[in-house]
Amino acid sequence: MITPQNILKHELIGLQVTVEHSPNKFEEKISGFIIDETKNLLLVDTGRGIKSLEKQYKLLRVTLPDSISVIIDGSALSVSPTRRVSMRVR
Repeated sequence: MITPQNILKHELIGLQVTVEHSPNKFEEKISGFIIDETKNLLLVDTGRGIKSLEKQYKLLRVTLPDSISVIIDGSALSVSPTRRVSMRVR
């Protein structure tokens, strides 16, 4: 089960995400569902198109399946998804 404590070890595809803070002010408040993830990027379906968002230097609000929201530093996600899932979370 995905929880705020173990979110970094889980798949993010399918979860809702909102950019809370970004150096690029035009990216703030972009919201949608994560449809793909690479080491450095999230592909987000906003309902009005697909946005490619760099992970680093952003604060992301991710909504878990049980409607709990978690703020994540995007830099913590800047590892390939397959490696991140197998990493040990402190």
